[in-house]
Amino acid sequence: MPQKAMGTTLSCTVSGQTVTIGCLRSISEIKADSDAVDVTTLDARDGCKTYIQGYKDAGEVTVEGFHDAGNEGQACLRSLYLSGALCPFTVTFPDQSAAQFSAFVKSHALGAAQVDGAVGFSAVLRLSGGVTVT
Repeated sequence: MPQKAMGTTLSCTVSGQTVTIGCLRSISEIKADSDAVDVTTLDARDGCKTYIQGYKDAGEVTVEGFHDAGNEGQACLRSLYLSGALCPFTVTFPDQSAAQFSAFVKSHALGAAQVDGAVGFSAVLRLSGGVTVT
């Protein structure tokens, strides 16, 4: 059954403490992909290439929100970007299902300041290893 995204959260666990990243407006899809390994042989009867699945890649997750210098979760993202540390992240959906993965913060940006606009931020999380969905 379809569900609204309102209430979805992103958290990370650093030094045993779980911190929720606040003021988020969007969390991109978690999109795994894999390599295709060409296993075509010279005697392929139909003249078509054949493949098997190669290494899997869990990809990247982009988050965007409103900048809040006092938000502990946003400060954590900035610190993780500077350190390059790999840490556990969890996306929790409103039905309490969750996607858990390890990632490092590949990029962090503070949004532009515009007339009649709110200051935003974004970060890209580079997943390392697989994703567990519960």
